[in-house]
Amino acid sequence: MKILTDSRWDGDSGIGRVYREVIKRAPANIKISRVNKSFSLGSPLSPLYLAKQIINQPADVFWSPSFMPPLFSKIPYIITVHDLMHLYYYSKSHAYYMRYVLAPLFKKSKAIITVSEFTKQLLITELGLNGDSINLVYNGVDDSFFTNKDVYTLNRPYIVYVGNRRTYKNIERMIVAFSQANISKDTVFALSGNSSPELDKIIKENNVEGRVCFLGYIDEEELPGIYKGARALFFMSLMEGFGLPIIEAMASGTPVITSNTSSLAEVSNGAAAICNPLNIKEMTEQLELVLNNLEYKSELQIKGLENAKRFVWAKTAKQTWEIITSMLINN
Repeated sequence: MKILTDSRWDGDSGIGRVYREVIKRAPANIKISRVNKSFSLGSPLSPLYLAKQIINQPADVFWSPSFMPPLFSKIPYIITVHDLMHLYYYSKSHAYYMRYVLAPLFKKSKAIITVSEFTKQLLITELGLNGDSINLVYNGVDDSFFTNKDVYTLNRPYIVYVGNRRTYKNIERMIVAFSQANISKDTVFALSGNSSPELDKIIKENNVEGRVCFLGYIDEEELPGIYKGARALFFMSLMEGFGLPIIEAMASGTPVITSNTSSLAEVSNGAAAICNPLNIKEMTEQLELVLNNLEYKSELQIKGLENAKRFVWAKTAKQTWEIITSMLINN
């Protein structure tokens, strides 16, 4: 059985993690080939490029680990759609491309995989896809987050944010809420990545210079210790397709403060402190509650560990391969 995959997604991202976890658990009877990585993922001509790759590399099924389908295909193809951010938080041209170029190609796929019920419903309501063709397969969490004993230290207590800098990540509001919270002034807000002039301005305006720090690029090996050393994960994104950091933090025994919107309430499943990510006062109150109330913090840690056990990469891979190989049986 020959499967062609879009390996261009194999990078330092959540999608890259999903791709690697699925590929390394491929059944023994599957032969995997990969598209040439030289063509840019961001090119609007990607569907045409993938179609040519399918013609030139014989395979029984094509699988894309993200939203980019081929323009045409002589074999069944399956795509995994993690989110529909391009409709809401990118440019008008991105939204147009998603609705009028990609969505019609989605409808021609033999199956679609998505990572949350939230994204599944958006595919149905926003893009008009048939729900019967959409398969829900949750992401997983690596065992290292459960077993890690290393504890990162800043020599001061800290809360942490892990993620990128896109506008929907809501970082500016998180900094404001942190600045207003009645918590120990020794507490630091540590964020992955680097600062920017815009964030420096927000930090200065809210008088938390010296209390907000940036950890730069974080290696995967360092991440479990960073979660474990944190007093809480502060992850108030406006929209997520899944929200892997909240599960990684829960598996590390770290309480989570997150949004009551999109997939985050679904994935956290009652095991996180949740609130409206547009409401600074609510965010501040949840920070104070988690950091000042040891009983509540302990309750979240216990619930979080149990919730994280639901998300297993072996299960993610098994379900994904069952969907992919079913195309070989049915065609």
